[in-house]
Amino acid sequence: MNIQDVILGFIYEEPMSGYDIKQMMENSVSYFFDASFGAIYPALRKMEKEGLVEKQVIQQDGKPNKNLFVITESGKEQFQQYLNSPINPTITRSDILIRIFFGRFTTKEKIQRWLEEERKKSQAMFDNLNRIAEMYPEMEQHKRFTLEFGIRQAEMILGMVAEELKKLNEQQGE
Repeated sequence: MNIQDVILGFIYEEPMSGYDIKQMMENSVSYFFDASFGAIYPALRKMEKEGLVEKQVIQQDGKPNKNLFVITESGKEQFQQYLNSPINPTITRSDILIRIFFGRFTTKEKIQRWLEEERKKSQAMFDNLNRIAEMYPEMEQHKRFTLEFGIRQAEMILGMVAEELKKLNEQQGE
């Protein structure tokens, strides 16, 4: 999976601007795939050169023109190739897990601060995903599965962080 595959999937559903794609990512898949505008726009330019998408310029009064990208037949074929390719193993990259793994080189207090930060981030993710679930109660089954996965993952992280903070607090009392 690369950014082109993800973009093709979004514009397969409907034509979108680079801004629309970024917004859709933030509101749907950002907990397992995220990309900046700095990655989206170069990918769109490359995909246009490769004939995977076509750009439609929409004239707007009082605003800059809007560029909508539409998937081509070649883009649809490439996206289908992606869907039919072998699934790559899921790799979790986590800065906090690496830091905690090497926690013996720092203080317990610093680890507690990291865990508190992680708890805040995970709580925000959990709250955001639940808001999305409430906003779209009729979401199609496939999208609902990925949303539920994110909610459960955030719950798991919150639980593990709470357990570790409790252990660290108990150790301080000793």
